[in-house]
Amino acid sequence: MKNKNGVSFGLLSGVFWGLGLTISAYIFSIFTDLSPFVVAAAHDFLSIFILLAFLLVKEGKVRLSIFLNIRNVSVIIGALLAGPIGMQANLYAVKYIGSSLASSVSAIYPAISVLLAFFFLKHKISKNTVFGIVLIIAGIIAQTYKVEQVNSFYIGILCALVCAIAWGSESVLSSFAMESELSEIEALLIRQVTSFLSYLVIVLFSHQSFAEVANGQLLGLMIVFAAFDMISYLAYYIAINRLQPAKATGLNVSYVVWTVLFAVVFLGAPLDMLTIITSLVVIAGVYIIIKE
Repeated sequence: MKNKNGVSFGLLSGVFWGLGLTISAYIFSIFTDLSPFVVAAAHDFLSIFILLAFLLVKEGKVRLSIFLNIRNVSVIIGALLAGPIGMQANLYAVKYIGSSLASSVSAIYPAISVLLAFFFLKHKISKNTVFGIVLIIAGIIAQTYKVEQVNSFYIGILCALVCAIAWGSESVLSSFAMESELSEIEALLIRQVTSFLSYLVIVLFSHQSFAEVANGQLLGLMIVFAAFDMISYLAYYIAINRLQPAKATGLNVSYVVWTVLFAVVFLGAPLDMLTIITSLVVIAGVYIIIKE
């Protein structure tokens, strides 16, 4: 039952991450001059209060001691890698090699999770799980890969690889922390506090302003955006804790298919045959992981 629930949470993380990405695309389509770093800082700030509410409802208290446990430093490192470092590397990869190729390379992060979990956490990984992840990655690469005019190919590829390693490391580092008494919500709270402080430093040193977030419409969208993402992340961390990083990342990356579906339904995005076929390949990979 624990594994079955873990699969449900893994899939749920992909669904809500896809919803969050759709909301963020809508936000940037309306507020075209909005800084991504201001949005990230505001998003993480709102998410902290959402998580505190979850903790108070579920456990009736917030243990501040979790920030002092040396084992939980792994969550902080994971937050720095997946948040500012990973996202910054992703932005530079998009700048140098274009969004399609950057997405294709960074999509290998589930494979990074598998390797790190195998070597550092000594997790056993079945052939079916590996095959499912390979199918998913192949589908995503085929869906997003397109040769574009590039400014600096090798620097862009390197940045995309850094992004994949950073994202893949987060699940392994958080899994290590949650092997002790740390709950999924507490691990996520540490992650979001660390991520917010990191983005806050970036925003302050770049002399950007949070005044634009005070817009009523934008603030409402940001709250929905943060809520969807926190449901996704919480489900992801529960899946990591119950299924281990390999399966959890394999199920989470299904967000690619959900994002396409939501963009078609809610934003009227076009849908071509290549996207349909590659999405089916991703779904097949997810099914193999679920069945196994």
